[in-house]
Amino acid sequence: MLLRRLLMLPHLVRWGIRAPRGAEGGWDRYWAGVGTTGDGGDVLWDSGDPAEPERYLAILARFADPALPVVDLGCGNGRFTRAICERGWRGVGVDVSEAAVALARAEAGAAPDGPSFVVADLTAPGAVDGVHEGPDGAHVFVRGVLHVLTPEARRQVVRNIRLLLGERGTLVVAETNHRGSLLSYLESLGAGARGLPHPLARAIASGLPTPRPFGVDELARTFPDEDWERVHVDDTAVIHAVPMHRHSDRPERISGLVAVLRGRDHAIPAPRGADQADSAGRAASRAATSEASGSAPTVSDQCRTSRPPGSTR
Repeated sequence: MLLRRLLMLPHLVRWGIRAPRGAEGGWDRYWAGVGTTGDGGDVLWDSGDPAEPERYLAILARFADPALPVVDLGCGNGRFTRAICERGWRGVGVDVSEAAVALARAEAGAAPDGPSFVVADLTAPGAVDGVHEGPDGAHVFVRGVLHVLTPEARRQVVRNIRLLLGERGTLVVAETNHRGSLLSYLESLGAGARGLPHPLARAIASGLPTPRPFGVDELARTFPDEDWERVHVDDTAVIHAVPMHRHSDRPERISGLVAVLRGRDHAIPAPRGADQADSAGRAASRAATSEASGSAPTVSDQCRTSRPPGSTR
């Protein structure tokens, strides 16, 4: 096993040195380079297997009020947003990348009952303006977003989620939770002595943030009990990725966590106007934090080093 991982390192370095320095614009670069989606395509996490979206749709049917729309945060090319609308929900896809939203709109087509898509950075104060307007709030679905965010960014995303939920919305979170080292994670996705699968190599070369575990401990820190009610937690869930092992058409299965949460009444943040008025101070705080601690590392940052990347814990 050690030998296999050592032989993997030159391939990681080769792809890692292609990544631009810094995380600015990484997601837009990534999505702008996507040619095909689904199984056999360019997007690692865009599995065409219906089992995973069916699980989330069953959760929504069980725990969420069908009268409210569902906001899909970090929608990418909109696969899950489309599935939500096909089941009869009103769906709104949101992504920080303009290229992702353009692709999502193209793949959704112009069906009158199809989803709408919005470009917004939910790590910024006041970002929910224009995403959904309504006194009753909306449900929020988040898949594969929180595990690549810094703690500071997570806090602001959670604040924006709480604004979107209002008084009646329900939050569904689905995140990967591989607890081993980064090398073992990449190996589980098909990386080896012969090289990296194309979707994995693209993610590294684009400079995307390093994935980190997101399990019950991270859930508790991100959504503390005093502010959030945990309605349902499944720490044995599986998140699918496109097939990446040689001679296999089966989706890759990544250990994950799925949770259903509702905000407690007293935890609704200040009105959006106050949130925006405070944005300058928050921006300054984020800048100071970034200067003190540095930006979130990317997989490519670790791949540039000559030593094996460390644990993702």
